[in-house]
Amino acid sequence: MADPAEPTQPPNLEFKDHVFDFAFHPADNIIAAGLINGHVHCYRYGIDETVELFSVRPHKKSCRGLEFSHDALFSISKDKSLQSIDVDTGKVTIKKTDAHENPINSFLCLNEYMIATGDDAGVIKLWDARKETEVQTYTEHEDFIADMTFSPEKKTLVAVGGDGFLSVWDIRKPKLVAMSDNQDDELLSVTLLKSGKKAVVGSQEGVLSLWTWGDWGDVSDRFLGHPSSVDTVCRLDEDTVATGSSDGLIRILGVLPNSFHGVVGDHGEDFPIERVRLSHDRRFLGSCSHDLSVRFWDVGWLFEEGEEKEEEEDPEGGEEEEERVPASAQASGKARVKNDSDWDSDEDKGRKKRKGKTTEEEEKGGKRGKKGKKGTLAPFHATVCNSKQRHYLSCCSALRRNLALTSRNTTTRYIHKRNAIHSLWFQSAQWLHFLYIK
Repeated sequence: MADPAEPTQPPNLEFKDHVFDFAFHPADNIIAAGLINGHVHCYRYGIDETVELFSVRPHKKSCRGLEFSHDALFSISKDKSLQSIDVDTGKVTIKKTDAHENPINSFLCLNEYMIATGDDAGVIKLWDARKETEVQTYTEHEDFIADMTFSPEKKTLVAVGGDGFLSVWDIRKPKLVAMSDNQDDELLSVTLLKSGKKAVVGSQEGVLSLWTWGDWGDVSDRFLGHPSSVDTVCRLDEDTVATGSSDGLIRILGVLPNSFHGVVGDHGEDFPIERVRLSHDRRFLGSCSHDLSVRFWDVGWLFEEGEEKEEEEDPEGGEEEEERVPASAQASGKARVKNDSDWDSDEDKGRKKRKGKTTEEEEKGGKRGKKGKKGTLAPFHATVCNSKQRHYLSCCSALRRNLALTSRNTTTRYIHKRNAIHSLWFQSAQWLHFLYIK
């Protein structure tokens, strides 16, 4: 077992001003942070030592986004500029003033030279670093562009915004490929999973919505459970994401089948998570918040090859065994909770039977309801709803209160309790949705 006193991640980076964004280098232990005062700080990080490489102020107003592209660090700002900084020298090599007519809010490097930017008015521009002007301009959105992701194989850009739409663009063409139905909610974050077959989108209401590639009209699935907005989503592998929420917690979630693995860490209840990113070697997860810091979290144990998961399902709905927590995770104060196989997605519920034995009368009653009236609940569900409705609601309220009380406590003693509370809260949210919505 690892020595609990031995550090397992680099020390936190502390600043005097708010951190808007940060970025990991794609091939080296280098991290850069952009601040609200326009400064950009770059460090070479390590468990034993972290050294500052350079500190510059390329922007007059807040630096809203950073992305590495090999030896160049691109940055965007509220001052409407797009700039590039040489990582070796710390000098500005490219400066595009007034790149947009409105402040730039979102930013993504597509490859070594291609860059996508989105502003507060919903305009998306594609740039070639070797050219002076933009190569494409898209204007379908009517509100700020919150986040973007890119499929290199399909040469396709996916963007989400505050107007509640998801848009799809072929970067080789000037016209829109597809646009989703309005979700009546601000879409704040997006990433691709399942080898690019699923788009996972976080929203202001705390729902993770899933779209199937090629079917962009409406969502194919919804993932409930976050009590606050999902401001950032980070892809860990083809089936797993890390989410940062405005409640200050960083969660690890499995997608299709939907499962809650645990809480990696937090910045405190009053500090929403602005950004979560994974380092190039997948050893550390970084996060920034309003507490003037960038924090590192040891997640290398999530990717250890040969780790056997002790998740044995009882075919008749028995209890599952908890996963074995690696020593490195225990040493750093993190733990995983068992997955809940009953916590299926909306899509899965349509084709899977609920666990446990169901009588023929209950299965038939699912369509007609207790009294045979169309649209009412099935007999079993109606009984639960009528007799235990207040109980479920009060339990959820209690869980949320306990969640808030334990979110700040990071000692090993409370890790299992906190993760268990979060797991129960996610399950309760799914169960209530199944009762009253489905």
